Amino acid sequence: MQVAASPVPKSPFPGFDGLRLVAALSVLFSHAFLIAEGSEAREPLRHLLGPGNIAGLYGVFTFFIISGFLLTGSLSKQAGMVQFSINRFLRIVPGFLFCLLATSLLIGAWVTPLDLRAYFARAETYAYIGSSLLCLCDSWENPFQFAAYPNLVGVKNGSLWSLSYEVLSYLFLLWLWTLSRRPLVVAGAAGVAALAAVLSPSANKMMPGIAYTLPYFAGGVVMYAVYQRFGTTPRLAWLSLAVLCASALGGLQHYAFAIFGAYLVVFLAERGNIGSRFAHRWGDWSYGAYLFGWPVEQLVQQLTGLQSGWQLFVCSLPCVLGCAAVSWWVIEKPCLALKKLTGRLSAPSARWSTPWSAARG
Repeated sequence: MQVAASPVPKSPFPGFDGLRLVAALSVLFSHAFLIAEGSEAREPLRHLLGPGNIAGLYGVFTFFIISGFLLTGSLSKQAGMVQFSINRFLRIVPGFLFCLLATSLLIGAWVTPLDLRAYFARAETYAYIGSSLLCLCDSWENPFQFAAYPNLVGVKNGSLWSLSYEVLSYLFLLWLWTLSRRPLVVAGAAGVAALAAVLSPSANKMMPGIAYTLPYFAGGVVMYAVYQRFGTTPRLAWLSLAVLCASALGGLQHYAFAIFGAYLVVFLAERGNIGSRFAHRWGDWSYGAYLFGWPVEQLVQQLTGLQSGWQLFVCSLPCVLGCAAVSWWVIEKPCLALKKLTGRLSAPSARWSTPWSAARG
């Protein structure tokens, strides 16, 4: 008698992949105006809400909310410190390194004014890769630059600024988790730290590298504790949306998004969407789209001379998605598959152990 295979359990959050893809494309959209027109003045959301409000910025905030929520869940499931760190490394570094190599060795070689032999002979060509990898940022070391507006000169990849914030947020969460393995306590501590970063300039200065994005990462951490106890409801989701809209009238939407935006993100993640169905079939292209968006748009703008953000976004989108597909299938997915192998090799002693957890037995 043939035994039926056990069905693969469905994720309670099928919409996260789609939300990540939308967030990445929103960054691509906003950057198109900056690259093509020299400013984001005509970006629709900025035009509607004023300076400091662009779709891509809220896309980045959404990334941090999702990270805070999912990583708190991962730690709550008894992930060991070593395995947790390995998983984060495999998610961030291989795709990032691939983007650096492609930017410096392919795109850079395409746009450099130098002779190709001279370009590949210069130490700066390779120093850009190493220094960017070390700082998780866009290093200035490279003999090429895009033909750009004065405010963009020297910027090879304007999307990379958030990666160091992301990694430092991981370390902050790990530190909190060593103090208490209780999600509610960790959520409370993260919320207090985020509130201090917003209200106290001195506290803000004490948290360099994470203060700016901490409210959104902490919003995800807090939402995990809220979801575990209460879940989400359509009524509160509509209320959150209404509060977000009302907060825009007073210019408080940045702060409101950390709380009510986090609720909406988790509520929407419980439901599938077009982006998540695309990711289920074709792969998670969000990280690759985020990484390659800026250099590809810069290259397309330099080759075509487009001066419309809308036109640059439309023309660059197929190229960006192509790079994201290569990044996912060739680099990211094979590296993420190593999680299972490293998980089997992780020693039981590597799991979380603190004086408090030992006392609880």
